[in-house]
Amino acid sequence: MLALDRTARRLLARLLSHWPRLAVASLAVLVAALCQLALTWLVKVWSDDLLAGADPAALRRVLALAAATVALLLVTVFLSRYLLAVFEKRLVQELRDEAAAALLAAEAGTVQGIAAGEWLSRLFNDPNALSGFVEDLLRRLLGGMAVTCGALVMMFVLDAQLTLAVGISVPIAALLFALLGRRIRRWSRLAQEELGEATAIAGEQLQGLPTIKACQTEPEEAGRLRAVGARYVARALAAEWWATALVTAVWLATALGLLAAIWYGSRLVVAGARSPGDLLVFALYAAQAIEPLRRLSDVQGRWQRTLAAAARLFAVIDLPAESRRGGRRKLPLPARGELEVEKVRFAYAGGAPVLDGLSFRLAPGETAALVAASGGGKSTLARLALGFHTPQAGRLRIDGIDLAELDLVALRRSVGVVFQEPFLFRGSLAENLRYGAAEVSATRLRQAAETVGLEPLLRALPRGLASDLTEAGRSLSGGERQRIALGR
Repeated sequence: MLALDRTARRLLARLLSHWPRLAVASLAVLVAALCQLALTWLVKVWSDDLLAGADPAALRRVLALAAATVALLLVTVFLSRYLLAVFEKRLVQELRDEAAAALLAAEAGTVQGIAAGEWLSRLFNDPNALSGFVEDLLRRLLGGMAVTCGALVMMFVLDAQLTLAVGISVPIAALLFALLGRRIRRWSRLAQEELGEATAIAGEQLQGLPTIKACQTEPEEAGRLRAVGARYVARALAAEWWATALVTAVWLATALGLLAAIWYGSRLVVAGARSPGDLLVFALYAAQAIEPLRRLSDVQGRWQRTLAAAARLFAVIDLPAESRRGGRRKLPLPARGELEVEKVRFAYAGGAPVLDGLSFRLAPGETAALVAASGGGKSTLARLALGFHTPQAGRLRIDGIDLAELDLVALRRSVGVVFQEPFLFRGSLAENLRYGAAEVSATRLRQAAETVGLEPLLRALPRGLASDLTEAGRSLSGGERQRIALGR
């Protein structure tokens, strides 16, 4: 049946955390199942009693009861479907929001160690793979099992021996679920990984499009993406093959059980031991009991694909948040701006030291240039000053306070860094300048723009500071982007 490993338990715990909505939707599903069973019993009443010559008043009562049951069935089907859709969309969005928040709160080095496209795949492709699983789990599993159990009870009431002939297909189906479910999940997980790789490559290609065109490597890049896409299709089809095999095997087992019951029941009718109405209603209940088992094979395949996607999503949610390293001291604002670097040594994981024994001091208000060859550690030093990394030896001090003792929020409000390739966000020029300081007044905003030399750009833009920038400011020159970052 359905695997209940750690990922499954976490997913089900999320479902149960919204128990009020879940309870209402589940109640609607159960009532709909009972309505289906009641309609089948009314067929027996109609077949055995009314067709045998009952009075018209009894016929009208049965028809009225059937109409009321159908009306209740329609209402509960509508409610269950809509309520489950609302519940599912909100749950998936909640998981996506948590994953996005965890990603933003994680260490910068952890996030940058994996391609941006892979993170995007986990934030969007994997949550989308969860869509539909709540409806499958409740409407098909809960509702289907309610119909199966109720139908089996009614079948035992009608004929216990016939019920045993049909019921043998249940353990056979359970064995098939156990044997094939793991294979479906394994191939689904591999397919999700390949989809993440394809997303990462596509994102990289869009970001590096000028370089691709300058080097005339369009065919090679298209082939690279095509190869990953082919691997994704192969793994997705392997998962689908096993899921289809499971559905086919369950259909075969349940069909054989039903045919055996009908064959045996027909012999009883011919011998006069059962009425045709009994056999008809038994066959209807048997079909109702078996159909959810067939659907459960679809649910099992969907469940395994859901768990594969959920495991990747939970891995993002579980990312450790950036450590504040116990620092509690805060810098008074504005900071004086004294920077001391004392015998700092730093190396990235598995690499040679980028900085080794570096020492210098900058006085407040002093302007200095740090010059080194490419890979000499200039950007690394800027990241150390922002607390993105911790030196393996030595220390950095701002205004005499060791960075290890500083609260990260206070530190980063006191240190401004303009990277070689500054990043601009979608939105207006004013929003980019105000980024991280939304309370800045319009007057101060204008002064900052003038100070960094943005006046020519403001005159060129149709709406000045209110003008929207293209994605990442790609319509601007490198110098204009750096001036905006300096103004920020």
